[in-house]
Amino acid sequence: MMRKVAVFFGGKSCENEISVLTGVFVMNLLDPQKYALVPVYIHTDGKAYTSPSMTNLATFKQKKYRDFQRVFFEGGYIYSFQPNKKRIKRISKIDVALNCCHGGLGEGGGVSAMMEWNNIPFASPDLVSSGVFMDKCATKTVMRGLGVPTVDYLRVNERDYKKRGAFLIKSIAGRLKYPVVIKPAHLGSSIGITLAKNETQAKEAIENAFLLDDRVIVEKYLPQKQDVNCAACILRGELCVSEPETAFGEGIYSFEEKYVKKKTDGKPSVDVQKGGGRYALSGELRDKIRAYTRTVYKRMNLQGAVRMDFLVSEGKVYLCEVNTVPGSLAYYLFCERISDARAFFSDLIEEAIVSHAEKQKQLVTTGILRSVSWQMK
Repeated sequence: MMRKVAVFFGGKSCENEISVLTGVFVMNLLDPQKYALVPVYIHTDGKAYTSPSMTNLATFKQKKYRDFQRVFFEGGYIYSFQPNKKRIKRISKIDVALNCCHGGLGEGGGVSAMMEWNNIPFASPDLVSSGVFMDKCATKTVMRGLGVPTVDYLRVNERDYKKRGAFLIKSIAGRLKYPVVIKPAHLGSSIGITLAKNETQAKEAIENAFLLDDRVIVEKYLPQKQDVNCAACILRGELCVSEPETAFGEGIYSFEEKYVKKKTDGKPSVDVQKGGGRYALSGELRDKIRAYTRTVYKRMNLQGAVRMDFLVSEGKVYLCEVNTVPGSLAYYLFCERISDARAFFSDLIEEAIVSHAEKQKQLVTTGILRSVSWQMK
């Protein structure tokens, strides 16, 4: 019997449309001989929907939402809510779930928690790691504990900025020196990222970032840097680390560079199709990037495909971000061809089922209520 696979995508996030790209891409590559697909689109209103038409990107381009059914999960099953008929209908038991939500609670632990609550195997990281790595400041703190180097930075909270913004702006030059990279602390896909070369630009960039987030991170810009991606996953019980791959060079890897600008061959950029290329890293740098990737994945008990973004500058490696739900699930770092992605996604799903079974523990009650003699009046 085919396994029922719920694929989550969308989300109450600025990255909703990017997530649609990943979700539709993954759903069209799942093996129809092995899996019965249950699409779950989370709208920007936070509600979840399903429809067979969700595998067609045109549905979202043209906003054809009429046949979407409102859904929710309970006890490992997915149900549809039909307000016109004033009834609830059970659709199916879910055997395993795959997360394609970028940003917001979708990536930040909300979907993870919902699946754990429903005891559904989940081919993506759990609540704790999802929440930690959705916050760039928390990521820095964790990396310090793991001994993984990160770029020097300042954290700016919106409330503090309103009280002493002028002082915070002045401290940038003294602590980091210009230029600096400014970005919202909780957003991905390079949304809101800016390179500031002086105080005026920094002030404008910080205030613009506060339109998207209540916390902003200001990082020192590294000279002659290269953005390098590396990913890890567990397949058939073994931890696999990809080869490092260059994503971008000088400047900042902006939203436009990732998704709007086309490469010379007319294909979409890195997070949608295989892009970048192998950067001529020395053996030492390559080994260091792969070692850091392995350390973070293992020590944080990650699962599923997780991409880590590094900066290489002047012979040193710095971890920049950890993407628990990377674009296209980072298949391009493990597969030579798109056709290989079908087997890759199948392996991720099967690993999630095996891992979930191994983690099942018996719930034990304490019996404390039997020993309580007082009553509420």
